[in-house]
Amino acid sequence: MTNEEIRQVLDTCLERELPGFEPPSLEDWQSLENRFACRFPAEMRDFIDLMAEYEFPGEIFNVGARPNNGNDTIEFSYDFESKENPTWAAEMIPFYSIGNGDYFCVSSLQCPETPVFYYYAEQGRFKHYSDRFEKWIEALPQFLS
Repeated sequence: MTNEEIRQVLDTCLERELPGFEPPSLEDWQSLENRFACRFPAEMRDFIDLMAEYEFPGEIFNVGARPNNGNDTIEFSYDFESKENPTWAAEMIPFYSIGNGDYFCVSSLQCPETPVFYYYAEQGRFKHYSDRFEKWIEALPQFLS
């Protein structure tokens, strides 16, 4: 799925962010990938880069410290959950907080072909949600409706 195809999906279900923000730099992405010893799916990178242009319900976590929408970073959220949550699996990297302790995550052990997982805070468990990040994006219009 290309950047433009992702943008087309987002245009069907999200409003544009005004004035918009700066997407993560290549160095920001490289630092994050080095931290987790994995290469994130290209669609995840493009999706998060595009979040500089869109309003999204809940919290899509930021990559790096560039001017952004004020949400937490992936690293901060991972560190917090790893330290404070005894049911958190070390390989799970959160990228989207629903807002009630639930998260969408990818697995560092399966990158770059990782499925997307959903973490149920009340149950303290991860469940397979989507086979690939691309499929997660394609399902966003239905998820957000």
